Amino acid sequence: MPSYTFRNKETGEVTDEFCSLAERQEKLDSGKYEQIIGRPEIISMRGDAISKTSGDYRDLLKRIKKGAGKGNTIKV
Repeated sequence: MPSYTFRNKETGEVTDEFCSLAERQEKLDSGKYEQIIGRPEIISMRGDAISKTSGDYRDLLKRIKKGAGKGNTIKV
């Protein structure tokens, strides 16, 4: 979910909030807040896909890599 930075027009307080696009629009439509334009940050899964897979899948990749020859780019 994206994070947005808002400034309260009355108090000047700046806050970062996680909210959906619809919730963001509601907050802006209320007239109390303005958005400080920045890049929204998306929180997502960290790490690579191989480290999150089962051992069976990694064994399969090793067999494929072994049979693919020297110039392959398969990472195990």
